[in-house]
Parts: sequence; C-alpha cells; structure tokens
Amino acid sequence: MPSLTARLIASLFRMTGSLRKRYSDGPDFLNNIEQSRTEQQYPGAKLRKRVDIRESEFQGRKIIRFAPKNGKATGQLLYWHGGGYVYPAVDIHWQFLAHMADKHGIVTTAPLYPLAPEASAKDAVAWAMNFYREFTPDRAGPFIMGGDSAGGGLCAAVVQQARDEGRILPKALILICPWLDISVSHPDQPAIEPRDCVLTINGARAAGRLYAKDLPLDDPKVSPLFGNWDGLPPILSFGGGDDILLPDARRLREKLPAIDYIEEAGMMHDWPIFFLRESRTAQARMADFIAAHYGD
Repeated sequence: MPSLTARLIASLFRMTGSLRKRYSDGPDFLNNIEQSRTEQQYPGAKLRKRVDIRESEFQGRKIIRFAPKNGKATGQLLYWHGGGYVYPAVDIHWQFLAHMADKHGIVTTAPLYPLAPEASAKDAVAWAMNFYREFTPDRAGPFIMGGDSAGGGLCAAVVQQARDEGRILPKALILICPWLDISVSHPDQPAIEPRDCVLTINGARAAGRLYAKDLPLDDPKVSPLFGNWDGLPPILSFGGGDDILLPDARRLREKLPAIDYIEEAGMMHDWPIFFLRESRTAQARMADFIAAHYGD
C-alpha cells in the first residue's frame, strides 16, 4: 500500500484537478500550453547552492547540467524530461535531478528539446539525435540514458535510431512511467483513468496528436513500443498502478521479460521522480543501477 503521504498528495491532486486540467482536452488546452511557454521553470538559487548547475546551449535550445558540488561523480546520465511532449520541464524535474547529484553523485545532462505544437515528432527526434551525436563522439565516456513519461518515449526513440545508425549506445536505459504508445488506446486504460490524479486519456490523446502531426500514431518515432527493441542496452523501468500509462510499461515488460521492472500499486504517474518515501527508494535503485552499468 502507498505511504500515507503518497495517498494524501494523490487525493489533493484529484480534488483540485490542478494537474489533470493541464492534460485535459478542451478549449483551454492550447491556451495552457501557450501559457507554459511564458512560465518556463529553471533551477532556482536554492538548488544552485546544493549542486553545481551549469547551462549551455545547443541549436538554440538550453542544456542544463547537474553535478555534485564535491566533484565526485558515480555516473553520468543523459536525461529527457516529461511533459506530454507539449509542456516544458518543471520544478519537480529539477528537484529530482539535483537530488540525484547531491545524494547519489550522478552527473546529469538535461536537454530542453523542442515541443509540440511548435515542433512535431520529426522535429523533436531530429533535434534530439543531433544533440545525441554531439554528446557521443568517439571519445565519449560511458553514460546511461533515461527519461520520464514523454521523455521516456523520446529516450526510447533516440536509442533505437542511434542503434540503427551504428552509434555509441548508452550503457543502460532508465524509463520512468514511459509513454511508449501515443495512441492511449489500450483497453485497460479507461479503468485506470478515474484513479489517475495527473493524466486524462483525452488530454494525452490531444497532446499525442499535436506531437505526431503527420506521422502515423504507430510510427516508432512517435510510439517506440512498436519499434525494434533488439540489441539495446539493459533497461530499468518503472510503472505506477494509478497511472494510465501503466499498460505501456507492462507491454514493454512483455516484450522484454529480462528487463528490470518495478511496479508500485496505487502510485501516481511519474512517482519515481517525486519526494515521497517510495520515490527516494526508487531513486536509490536508479543510482545503484547507474553505478552497476557505468563501469561496464
């Protein structure tokens, strides 16, 4: 059973609808996306006191790097943030990456990739691949790649294309409540939706259509679940029982029985990046996974 704190926060989110309204289709959906562009959140002063945060730019997009203040790194992570492919990274992402640096010594590079509706899946994956090529020259050291939600989907699309191009691959992958089938059409999802305090099916579908644009919804760039998963690095994946994207995580496990899969009943979407007791346990598991594969 989820901790009391997890249950209280989920109940609060359900009552206020503060998160679900961002992922609900309707007349305000595009307005919410537009407003998010003016409210982009970046790491604040408190986080910068805790960890070494540096910003750079690649092809007009900001890149944010987190590292421990003491310079003692236990692993390197290339991380793609979630947000339904339409919303920018928010404070919970920065808190998570700062915790991983401060507590576990993980150096993380987080690119702020192009979002829909300004950019399509073709545009986002092309930009991400350009950054990946820059990030992984022949002299690059070992790294792990990961992402949450839509960022997990982008992570999968990128690694599949990188493999097809014969490029250096990450030592391992971390997929946190990944969005792998953008159609949101699995028969189990309607029964989960009333318990989901973050996402709605119609809202996710609307975001998916904006992102896919002229690509079929089962194109691997858009829905990497339907891509080729052969020859990819080891995977650590997470799912939550009260998350409409749970069937995506489960179907990946069915495809790849050997992956390390952690599912928590009653937990909300993206729970492993929060500050809950369950989240901290998941983050420690990620750190162990990164450390185990970083030196391979």
